[in-house]
Amino acid sequence: MNRRRGFRPALLTLTTLLLPALALADAGLSKSIDEVFADIGVDEPGCAAGVIQHGAYIHKAGYGLANLEYGIPISSTSVFRMGSISKQFTAMAIAILAERGDLDLDADVHTYLPDLMDYGRKVTIRQMIHHFAGMGDYDHEAFRKPDGSEFRFGNQDFLTIEEFYELVAKADLALEPGTRWQYSNLAYFLLSQVVESASGKTLREFAQDEIFGPLGMNASRFNDNVNQIIPNRAYGYQKMPDGSWETYDTNLSWVGDGGVYTSLDDFIKWDRNFYNNQLGKGGASLIEMVETPLPGMLEDTDDGSQVANYAFGLSVEEMYGERVVGHTGSWVGFTTLYKRFPDLDISVVVFCNSLQRSAYELGGRVVELSVKSLGH
Repeated sequence: MNRRRGFRPALLTLTTLLLPALALADAGLSKSIDEVFADIGVDEPGCAAGVIQHGAYIHKAGYGLANLEYGIPISSTSVFRMGSISKQFTAMAIAILAERGDLDLDADVHTYLPDLMDYGRKVTIRQMIHHFAGMGDYDHEAFRKPDGSEFRFGNQDFLTIEEFYELVAKADLALEPGTRWQYSNLAYFLLSQVVESASGKTLREFAQDEIFGPLGMNASRFNDNVNQIIPNRAYGYQKMPDGSWETYDTNLSWVGDGGVYTSLDDFIKWDRNFYNNQLGKGGASLIEMVETPLPGMLEDTDDGSQVANYAFGLSVEEMYGERVVGHTGSWVGFTTLYKRFPDLDISVVVFCNSLQRSAYELGGRVVELSVKSLGH
């Protein structure tokens, strides 16, 4: 009994010594991260940045304004458009349906979308998930206006979801399926329609019921109606030649390839689910599925080698000698970055609301600072 009593103060003393050191390390990292965003003025668009370690934000801050008209600062509750970071949510919806037996990943896409054109060969859901379906992108010849001119995506021209689907349904393949990796926004838009066919719910409804709701991501959604109200929305902006700012958002409502809106405070719940899955049947097998690139399918790299590194809306790569899982996004006035180092239990999240600030570049600097400071 006496021994146990004597041991406790030693533990307390060790904790007392360690906690201030850890706090100083975190404070030093936060100061360095603040310096990354130091040139963002208080009267211009900016970024939200967060670093997660062991289930909590050790850095979480906003820089600049979410809304220029009302002077509303960016904060951890500001809701940003995610761009292609949305793909991992679309892919998770597909994975949940597959785990449940409501969808066959190796079925031809025509099983769920019979009105697509005949590709002359089988194109599977699994190939679409991993960008090996041979589908094209927004530069496809199918996207023409009635006068023959090219459709301009973003906020210049307009199509309803139904009109866009009709065009995508007529778009032929760019490559032989299963032969080479090619990033395809069209494939992920079609996956939103597959979710609806397999579940009877729109992707927005399915994600609310099966992803955002269960995780308590109450500020998050697939926005398939650009006219709906989004509380705490950060607006997208572009800088004009004369130095003034204009809003730069989209008037297009389809989702799947993009369309998720979320905040730092919500996104940490998504990040933590990779460590303790609450979705689908609740097991680790769902996470293993969505983090596994397509076996045997290789992607060309800059150095001429080939790797398989695209899973379910997630790139699986190596940085600083560590495995990293994540994605980036860019659409209209937004750029976004998410990098998670599973073995270090460190994640970096950066959202920016003007193209004058690159979440790729700024986030990359935050990643380097975080891994070097915390990855030991």
